[in-house]
Amino acid sequence: MAELLEARGHELLFICGGVAREVIAAGGRRTVEAPVLHHQMHNNQIRLWRSLAAMTRRRVATRDAVPRLAARMRRFGADLLISDFETYSTRAAERLGLPIVCLDHQQILTRARVEVPWRSRWEAWVARRVVEAATPRRCELNIISSFFFPRLRPEHAGDSVLVPPILRREVRARRPSVGDHVLVYHNAPEGLRGLLEALAAVDQRFVIYNLERPPGAARYANLEFRAPSTEGFLRDLASCRAVVSTAGFTLISESIYLGKPMLLLPNGGLFEQTVNALYFERCGWGRAIQGRGPTPRDLREFLARVDEHREALRGHQRCGNELALAHLERVLSRLGVDPRPRPKHAAA
Repeated sequence: MAELLEARGHELLFICGGVAREVIAAGGRRTVEAPVLHHQMHNNQIRLWRSLAAMTRRRVATRDAVPRLAARMRRFGADLLISDFETYSTRAAERLGLPIVCLDHQQILTRARVEVPWRSRWEAWVARRVVEAATPRRCELNIISSFFFPRLRPEHAGDSVLVPPILRREVRARRPSVGDHVLVYHNAPEGLRGLLEALAAVDQRFVIYNLERPPGAARYANLEFRAPSTEGFLRDLASCRAVVSTAGFTLISESIYLGKPMLLLPNGGLFEQTVNALYFERCGWGRAIQGRGPTPRDLREFLARVDEHREALRGHQRCGNELALAHLERVLSRLGVDPRPRPKHAAA
């Protein structure tokens, strides 16, 4: 999205933290550091109260961030904030009266009618309250990027739109193939139990990212552990037979685009991942395991149907970049922001 906006003459300033800031700054773009709030995870489950306590402490320790970011936005002369579910920058923009566009996936929980089992209704209610608390009170437009398209709630039909996934150029440039390995990724390996043992019991080559090799190399002979590498990960993703991973939106979107069936292990307590996994499985593109770790039988049954899932994925390789850009340009036009001949500013 940054490349598309820059190509039209817009100036960008990125407000972000952690790995996101490292990646964006490495590309030569201007960044301003914002605090990062992390969930506390154990055995693929969010520790809710520990997470809330840690985030509260973090917010208290970083209470000067909002006025600092507001001052930086003012100096930059921003015309618009485009927010991907980042709360410090939206609070700063609200202080300045700066227009905001939300571009994220999380708001599908609050602005669309997602269908979930009865057993998940309480979790859905809590998740909606959390998302509502983290989003701006006023917004020019909510652009919801998604691989599934439930109906918008009537009260949000005028302020929200759904677009296909936003995909980076490196993914769109890949030519997918079907190799002999299955790619494995887990976003929170701390305290994870049972996954590696289940993988080791299956006659299949697994290429693994973000998990450490355990002792006892002979027992895990079919597992290959790779060091972090964006290029290596994308190469292994594009050439894999299938994917085993948590149910984060970005990897699901990239896997769909490259035609890769998935066995999804959503993080417990992250309802967005629960919904992602439910809808992915309903589409026939793979399988989801909720509330427990996978067994060798789960893996074998999934792998036995990989060709069927791959066929179901055919024709669903959609990219929403240009559509999202068109919505952004309409907002900028309505606000009177014209990047030519004199570039104006947008903070992202």
